[in-house]
Amino acid sequence: MALCFCGVLSAPLKADELIRAAQSRLSKLGYYKGKVDGSGGSMTCAAIRRFQVAGKLKVTGELNQQTIAQLGIDKAVPAPSYTAIGGLFAGGPLSRAGSEAQVAAIRQAQANLATLGFYGGTHNGLPSEALSTAIKDWQLANGSRSTGKLDAATIEGLKLGRDPKP
Repeated sequence: MALCFCGVLSAPLKADELIRAAQSRLSKLGYYKGKVDGSGGSMTCAAIRRFQVAGKLKVTGELNQQTIAQLGIDKAVPAPSYTAIGGLFAGGPLSRAGSEAQVAAIRQAQANLATLGFYGGTHNGLPSEALSTAIKDWQLANGSRSTGKLDAATIEGLKLGRDPKP
């Protein structure tokens, strides 16, 4: 199985977790100066290339098997647990919405919660424990019942599905 982001060739770690692990290791080694966020990009590819040159590896800018091994990344490290998408919307107005609408709502919730200082993860549209915790924290701070779900009051309060400007 090959997962590609600027050249990620690996399994079984999820691509974003593999990238995050590589960014973290490359940062500790002084090759990467960007944000360790699991999002690939030109800075990550450049860091991989610098590491490959220094390690006398084939320079590809990809997280191939040789580079992963040289970085000492254990591909068996479990990826973070993701919450089932349906559980996040259970009992709420988007519980029967299509997956595209749910992913868009999650992505917007991630962005809005990050803007408000409750969420520090990626804005990838995937439900996670970190997102559920951020929703619970926001709900608690706003006097709502702390469920961690995108119920009607939370969707309204976070202004999901519309422009987040006040």
